[in-house]
Amino acid sequence: MPRHLPQPDRDPPSGRRLGESIGGATEGIVGRNGQTLSKIAEITPDLSSIALPARPAELQRLLGASIDENRHLAAQVRRLEVDLHRSSTELAKLRGELRGAVRDALTDPLTGLANRRAFDLELRAVAARASTSSPAHLVMADIDHFKRVNDVHGHDIGDQVLRIVGEVLLANVRRDGLVARVGGDEFGLLLPGASPRYTAGIAIRLCELLASRPLVLRGHPEAIERITLSIGVAAWHGGESSAEWYARADAALYEAKRRGRNRISIARMLELQF
Repeated sequence: MPRHLPQPDRDPPSGRRLGESIGGATEGIVGRNGQTLSKIAEITPDLSSIALPARPAELQRLLGASIDENRHLAAQVRRLEVDLHRSSTELAKLRGELRGAVRDALTDPLTGLANRRAFDLELRAVAARASTSSPAHLVMADIDHFKRVNDVHGHDIGDQVLRIVGEVLLANVRRDGLVARVGGDEFGLLLPGASPRYTAGIAIRLCELLASRPLVLRGHPEAIERITLSIGVAAWHGGESSAEWYARADAALYEAKRRGRNRISIARMLELQF
């Protein structure tokens, strides 16, 4: 499951439909409750206005009528309780479906990581919160020669490689960070509050973990070629937008690829090679 999924600024279409269903159900409850309470008010006798008759027969008739009205009132209340229970169950189900729809809209179905939509939302949020006294880093990682993996071993193997890389990234990033598959074989890591030293250490560790051993894939015990990463790192600079921040990290990533892959390029800083 993705960590700390951001809330979308606009609901996805499925979420909007479910939201409309919840709104309709809520209005229905309010309407039914209002109608029932109005009926109860109509049939509830105003005891202050009742003049007790002197004759026993008339008093007996009045008491009988009151008993009938009370029975009718009790039946109305029971129906109201049934309606409330049914409506509450319906609302709970719709809320669960809405949460599921929002979660699905922010999750990459192949790796289970956050998807590009979630990444973009969180990138804007982190950039808006960042300050010169609270550092934040963006790490962009791309699998080297991934097209060759697909061409030689097939897309099923390629999908397994993507899942494995996603698992390695997620297992080595602290819980307040966001790990996302932003598209194809490219991954993004958002590290709010992370120091330059911590970020560089994470980037180095990720490269070393994947490059130091061949991957044995589920159902395919034969080792395939080594999987390596090219990584670009950019610290947030005061005053820059999320788009500018992303562009610097992405440029650093492609600089690492241009210089031979399996390396880290830190925007406007030192490059590290393995």
